[in-house]
Amino acid sequence: MYIGNQKEIVRSMGNWLGGMPWETFSTITYIYDVKAKQNHKIMTDLGEYLKSLDKSFNMFWVTEFTNYNFNTHNHFLLKGDIAGDINYHLSSKGLIGKHVKHEPYKEGASMYVSKYICDEKTNWGLIENNS
Repeated sequence: MYIGNQKEIVRSMGNWLGGMPWETFSTITYIYDVKAKQNHKIMTDLGEYLKSLDKSFNMFWVTEFTNYNFNTHNHFLLKGDIAGDINYHLSSKGLIGKHVKHEPYKEGASMYVSKYICDEKTNWGLIENNS
């Protein structure tokens, strides 16, 4: 799965993320096929929306491909009370239905979201708002 030093990079990224005080691990699956470029725009718009709420939060998101690299879904690590705001925003855009999971953060989730960090097709971002 990994080539060269990618395993070390993935482990380092997972450890770095694991050192942050996350509260929630989330999975968002869209109700229709969303390509990587479109997903990146959705995540950029979501970040801007969340920053406009004047709430303190941290959010790490990563895109993962499904169905033989045809469409995407996202995983999140969250700190702060924004899970409902994420649902609201994505629902208001007609992007999600009931395939949303927000669960308490558990050890190992940071490694899970890092697993494809070296894949050139994978988009990810860290959004912070310390209002």
